[in-house]
Amino acid sequence: MKSRTKYDGVALQKPQAPLTGAYLNEISLRPVTVADRGAIKKLVLDPEQELFAGSVDAIFNDLQNSRYPDMEHPFAIVVPKRRIGFFILREKQAAPDWALDGAFTLHSFRICRACQGKGYGRAGAALAISWVRQNRPDVRQLMLAVNERNGLAKSVYLNSGFVDTGEIFRGPIGDQHILSFQIYRHDG
Repeated sequence: MKSRTKYDGVALQKPQAPLTGAYLNEISLRPVTVADRGAIKKLVLDPEQELFAGSVDAIFNDLQNSRYPDMEHPFAIVVPKRRIGFFILREKQAAPDWALDGAFTLHSFRICRACQGKGYGRAGAALAISWVRQNRPDVRQLMLAVNERNGLAKSVYLNSGFVDTGEIFRGPIGDQHILSFQIYRHDG
């Protein structure tokens, strides 16, 4: 996996709904490299959530062995002086078969157990959308697949502005609902 230092941190921009939590006005993204594996492993999840998000070791092994490293963008979600979350954005050939042509996809999203329920999930989704908007202005759609048994995550995504497309993908651990967020440009 290559270093992603070419991307600046992205600051949260006008969320769709009010957020609560001590540091939501200071939340940001930081590119993740191979050297960050240990720090990301410290983002502890409940065992069932870990099943849905994927093991950090498997995720980093996949990133290191990727056929398309320049099309996979791993990020840490950061509040002052600490990482609280993680996700990967994929584009073009790195996107899964269920994604529409030209769409970015969101994967392996996690907010550490101690920080859940405070608005950081919605803030992290907003940061992902903001990053795509700022760095790929031609992209109009962010998509993801969420396991049908992962109601909490689906609720966070729906409250972040994603919509259920009605499409179902049969994944290795069950049916996945395909969600989509329409990205609009902010001119001016």
